[in-house]
Amino acid sequence: MLGLTTCQKSYDPSSYLTPQEQYDNVWKIIRYVGRAPENLTLPERFYKGYDDHYKEQMSIHRLDAYYVDGNKHYFLLSRRAPSNFEKRVATGGMMVLDDNGEVTEYEEIFRTWKMADSLQIRKSIFLFEKMVTGESLDPFLTKNSMPEEYIEFPDDYTYFDRVDRVWKKKPY
Repeated sequence: MLGLTTCQKSYDPSSYLTPQEQYDNVWKIIRYVGRAPENLTLPERFYKGYDDHYKEQMSIHRLDAYYVDGNKHYFLLSRRAPSNFEKRVATGGMMVLDDNGEVTEYEEIFRTWKMADSLQIRKSIFLFEKMVTGESLDPFLTKNSMPEEYIEFPDDYTYFDRVDRVWKKKPY
């Protein structure tokens, strides 16, 4: 197993955001990180008619870590994952907010494998710290970390498209 370190900085969301700001910032990104209703186009995700769906998505997501560096906001969100046993999957990413608090850049940097909550939080905070400090996540990609599982995406076939703000499969 690859070694895990303890965090030296505080990544507790309440260190950076009030409860209302936490809610507001998750609301800004839930339409990217949450599951969309079936057969929606990317622009349709933002139609007000789907607000109730995304409020439900927010109820199954948890803001596990947050860090602000200038106008860059790093986040770690986890959600319950479909499984026979209670498991979670986490997404670590970064967004840039303008002076009005609008998202001008958005990127999901990693998504973990499904794991039991206690293992998921430990591994995802470890990955989050590496992401925030600019360290390479390559050793934790599946092809490099097996049999230990950390990062499911990106991989050799899947990447995050920063323009469309969605995970995509590479063409063969």
